[in-house]
Amino acid sequence: MRRFYIYILTFSLLLTACSSEDTESAADSGVAISFSTTMSTATRAANAIDDNTNLKNAGGFGVFGCYTGLHGYSDSNVRPDFMYNEHVTYNESNSVWEYSPLKYWPNGEGETSDGSVTGKNPHYVSFMAYAPWSDTDGTSPDTNPAGYCIPSFSLQGEIGNPWLTYRLIEQAHIAHQVDLLYAKHSNVHPILDLKKPENPNSKVRFQFEHALACVGDKVTINCSNDMKAKLSERVSGGINNIKVDVTKLEIVYTLTSKARLVLWNQGEANWQTIYSEQPTCTRTVTLVDAKNPVVAYSVNDTGITPETEKDEWNGSGVFYIPIELAAYPQTAQVNLTYCISTYSGSAWVPSIPKEGSATINMKAEYSAAYQPGKHLYINITVDDETMSFTVTAAIADWTSGNGDGQNVEAI
Repeated sequence: MRRFYIYILTFSLLLTACSSEDTESAADSGVAISFSTTMSTATRAANAIDDNTNLKNAGGFGVFGCYTGLHGYSDSNVRPDFMYNEHVTYNESNSVWEYSPLKYWPNGEGETSDGSVTGKNPHYVSFMAYAPWSDTDGTSPDTNPAGYCIPSFSLQGEIGNPWLTYRLIEQAHIAHQVDLLYAKHSNVHPILDLKKPENPNSKVRFQFEHALACVGDKVTINCSNDMKAKLSERVSGGINNIKVDVTKLEIVYTLTSKARLVLWNQGEANWQTIYSEQPTCTRTVTLVDAKNPVVAYSVNDTGITPETEKDEWNGSGVFYIPIELAAYPQTAQVNLTYCISTYSGSAWVPSIPKEGSATINMKAEYSAAYQPGKHLYINITVDDETMSFTVTAAIADWTSGNGDGQNVEAI
């Protein structure tokens, strides 16, 4: 799983969340909270945020901070009043992440009546973060895709875990669909119940993970070994050349259109269902059409059978929310048309086009595809000359192409 790390540098400062006046008075007594970023290896997912450049170009990230005083974090007593969707952007001139107004660690000592919190400076702040930053302006999916895809948050004064809503862009604007990252809480990299450290150079680490999954980022098409053998036999029996032409290949996805991501999590993305007026949406991706057919396999009379002419499409996938509404499954329907053409000596003569479709029920057949940060790769194999093809899928982590496939037979 690809991990992104955001570091909040912490220092001994005064007061809780500060106003502009507080910022000026505190500036002489310490250093404000600042940020740095590191990114790991890239992915082939379309529009994925996978390096610093992508994060900068996406508009930076948002931070929520919940001050809980002498008590630890609990969804029954918190609200994001320390930081609320704080916008952090990159300053190219100074090579730093910055935001305004600056915030400072709360200072104070004390002990709760029940003795649950003791020690020096026990005033706690819990942090949560996501990317890309959204101003919730959902009017234009083309000019402000982040604002459109992330249209709302929990209120600043709302008690409970901070959350955001995420929605898929309509088909006409699919090229602008945005990736979504969240800060992962873990024992190794905690982001809850943090206090001003004694060492001003100590760091609080944001470990960013992908909240979405991707399907169809890699699609391959091939002929089965049995079909290749049959075609080779026909060539050796007197036919000069033979080939399999694919004239249509499209994938129609039915996907959950909207869901809520709770920013407090215990590792995996904390998705919750939202029953809206449009529970699902359709995405159609055309990889082959009649104007631009592809050759899936060919054999000639020289006795040389070429390696499989496997076509592969990368970067054609779509993001999806790894959550499913009851009675509204997420599916991928593969529609395929092909014909077998023989060479008569002066021209290619195609057979009658053969058409068919096969549907993958993403959760029922590939449950691991409902884990954030997964790819669902699609492989299509034409099995014989009577229009039968098999669709298999390989589930892999965001950065690798390995996975075990299962068969879904065409109807």
